[in-house]
Amino acid sequence: MLKGEIHDPVWFFDLEWVPDAAGAIRLFDLPADTTELAAMQRLWQETNGYDAENMPRPFVKYIFSRVVSIAFLSRRVTYDGPDRKVEFGLHSLPKLPLAADRSDEGEIISDFLHYVGVRNPQLVGFNSAESDLQVLIQRALVNDIRAEAFSERPNKPWEGRDYFDSRNSEAHLDLLQRFSRGAMTPRLNDLSRLCGFPGKIDVDGAQVVDLWLDGKLREIVEYNQIDTLNTYLIWLRVVNFAGKISEEEYINEQDDFREFLEAEAEKGERDHIVRFLEKWDSL
Repeated sequence: MLKGEIHDPVWFFDLEWVPDAAGAIRLFDLPADTTELAAMQRLWQETNGYDAENMPRPFVKYIFSRVVSIAFLSRRVTYDGPDRKVEFGLHSLPKLPLAADRSDEGEIISDFLHYVGVRNPQLVGFNSAESDLQVLIQRALVNDIRAEAFSERPNKPWEGRDYFDSRNSEAHLDLLQRFSRGAMTPRLNDLSRLCGFPGKIDVDGAQVVDLWLDGKLREIVEYNQIDTLNTYLIWLRVVNFAGKISEEEYINEQDDFREFLEAEAEKGERDHIVRFLEKWDSL
C-alpha cells in the first residue's frame, strides 16, 4: 500500500478557502464598491452547475478560490537512549490566537511554501493532490509568490523528494488516492467516524463561506486544524495496516498523541481541542 518507509518529519496539512471576491471584481469589471457577498455571488453565477434554487453556491474553480487558512500537524520521532517518542506540533497560518479577523492570503501561502521548501517534510493530505496542492500553486501565481525551494524536482522519482508527483513519489502522500474508487470513494469525516475518531466537530465545509463573511476566522482556523488531526489519525491506521510501524510503536504513538492533545487543550483558546478529546472519549 505504501512504497517507502515513514519519512521524518511528516506534516499533515489542509487548506480552507472561499470564493475570491476581489478577483471577481477585477475579472468581471464590477464596481469597486461591490460587496464581498455580491462579488462572490457573481462568481457562483458564472460557474458551471449554478442553479438559483437547487445549486446556488456551486464549487468554483481553484483559480477563483482565496485561501484563508492553512493548518498542519507536524510529527517527528525522537530518541532518549533506547526510548522512542513521537513529538507533535499543531500549527496554522494565520496563527492562533489571531491578531485580526482577516488573513493575508499571499503571506500565508508564501510562508507555508517557504517552510516546506526549507524543512523538507513529507506532506500528507486527504484529497490534497487534486485539491489542496492545486489551490496552493494557482493562488501562489495569483499572488505573485516565489517558491523556488518548494518547486525543486528530481530527474527521477527515486532521486529525491517531489511534491508534484504523488503517484510516484511519497514526498507528498495523498491518502485519498489509496481509497479512490469513483462513487465508492470515502469522505474524510465518514472514514474518521467509522474508525472511531471524532471527525468534524462543530463546523463543516459548507459553513466556511458564511463564517468568513461574518468575520469568524478563528472558527475557520479551528475547523482547519481539526481536519489535520483526523488526517493524521487515518494515516496512523494506514501505516499500521501496511506494517510500516510495529504493533508496539502503533500503540505507543497513540498514547503520545493523546498526551500531546491533552497538553494543547490546557493552552488558551484551545476549546476545539477540548471538544475533540471529549468527542473521542465518548465514542
